[in-house]
Amino acid sequence: MTALSEFTPDHPLADDDALLAFARFVHGDIRPRRRTLWFVLLDGERRPLPVIVPVDLVPDEPEVLAVNDLGQVWHDILQGEPGASVFVMLERPGTAAASITDHAWFVALRDTAARHGLTLAAFFLATADDVARLDQP
Repeated sequence: MTALSEFTPDHPLADDDALLAFARFVHGDIRPRRRTLWFVLLDGERRPLPVIVPVDLVPDEPEVLAVNDLGQVWHDILQGEPGASVFVMLERPGTAAASITDHAWFVALRDTAARHGLTLAAFFLATADDVARLDQP
């Protein structure tokens, strides 16, 4: 696994280990008190663009219009960047076990990225207990 000390923000997130190291960097080993959705846009070489965006007051379940609007924002920013993708992390209080609503967020964001011509490079779930990749509904 890529060590956090080896993580360099302008390097490509080329494999699962690099993605996990990046997720742990963003999470910062905190104890979440509310749901926050973090996203980072990746260029065509899978390097993170220099902005990490937290979205607070995230509802338990994804709302169709809000999720679509988010996908449109991603598309507008990454327009003209072939191979661009999106890194997403859902941070929430509670146990590390993924819930039905965590999976609903994964599916909603994966699908909106696809509708807007983008790839969801990774979706992570972060709790006080763990940071883990969530890939399957």
